[in-house]
Amino acid sequence: MSIYHLELLENFDYYASCFDQLYKRKENFMIPLQGLFHFLNIMKLAETPVEVIEMFQVLSEIDGVNIPVEDTLNIKNGLNYAQFLEALLMIAHMKTKQAGGTQENPTEFTQIYKDTLE
Repeated sequence: MSIYHLELLENFDYYASCFDQLYKRKENFMIPLQGLFHFLNIMKLAETPVEVIEMFQVLSEIDGVNIPVEDTLNIKNGLNYAQFLEALLMIAHMKTKQAGGTQENPTEFTQIYKDTLE
């Protein structure tokens, strides 16, 4: 994902700029879950409400994200940049499994994972 770092950071910064931040230091800026879901929709990673619900289950594994979330526009329920990147990696892993990739065939799994990240 390092080759896409600047693009991802620009997207994250855009979503962060749309909401009042709790912290003043840029490295502590957060985006609400609604911003993440909008980003995933634009990137065609989550196009239906069912997929968003599946994403909630994946996001619950990220430290600091508490599920169930009653207010997805509340910045306190959001993600910082590190959590944003972690969420993208976890979602790519989930999508790879859904596409039929298995750990038993590492070459195929790696290719599907790479395609999903791109």
